[in-house]
Amino acid sequence: MASIVPEYRLTPGPLFLALASLALLPLSAQAMDPDDPDYDPFEDDSLWGETVSPDETQTTSPDLKFLTEEPEKVPHHHQNQITLSQSSLEDGWVELRQCHNDITPIRRMVIVYNEERIDDLQVESTTNIDRAEALGDRVDLRGVEKGSEVCITARMRVIEHEGDGIYKMENGPFVRRFLDGYFPMRVTMAVNWGDLDLRLEDTRPEAQDGFEVVESDHGIILDTLFEGELRTQVRLRNAE
Repeated sequence: MASIVPEYRLTPGPLFLALASLALLPLSAQAMDPDDPDYDPFEDDSLWGETVSPDETQTTSPDLKFLTEEPEKVPHHHQNQITLSQSSLEDGWVELRQCHNDITPIRRMVIVYNEERIDDLQVESTTNIDRAEALGDRVDLRGVEKGSEVCITARMRVIEHEGDGIYKMENGPFVRRFLDGYFPMRVTMAVNWGDLDLRLEDTRPEAQDGFEVVESDHGIILDTLFEGELRTQVRLRNAE
């Protein structure tokens, strides 16, 4: 299964954002010597800052709950723009532009993608981040401040052909977690297929309060605000 959303995880080692969810755990503070020939900055805990407070959590249940009103504090926002071409239906590769807004301030963060499903990963732009560098299958962020944003571009393999002209994209779980608490999170996903003869077959979850599905002849937009864990599925059908 492919996913386009990274995971935020604070552990006793470096922060890795692997494709799946968002989890925040306590940090340690073990410094390393940069002059050591075996020094690896990804293992240097002294580069880390403080985490968010667990007191800010909204719920301790992973059960999905859609929200119809904005929380008092601006939630973390994942924005994903996926562009399909004819070759995407043949080999599964799409063009991805992904932005992360209002990231929790932290001294160091690493976004790690599935190495087998990511290619040509590049940092497009940053706001209120001291440094951002794409390194193979990961993006290394330093000095993440309040009101931050990082946007990346890449090619990613996310399309699966089910047969009978049906194409499927599955993503998730989308989750923003700290210890046993879950925070509100917003996810926006725009899928653009241009002039390809496709139409939306169905989505999971289905459109409902808190989970908006906007359709057009050339694509769809999913927009949701939620707590807990969210998994999405988009199925497209050849219109011919």
